[in-house]
Amino acid sequence: MDPLLTSDDLKSLIETAQKLIDTWDEDPDNYSKLEQHLKELKAEIEKFKN
Repeated sequence: MDPLLTSDDLKSLIETAQKLIDTWDEDPDNYSKLEQHLKELKAEIEKFKN
């Protein structure tokens, strides 16, 4: 596995998680936006399973 790719993947994962946290902080009742960010986070996590 390429160490630079891993670094980029980790950065992307952290940025996606931060979007989810920011959305929660702004409006925890905005379920559609929270769901969107959760799906994005799930996709980022899936990258590490392969």
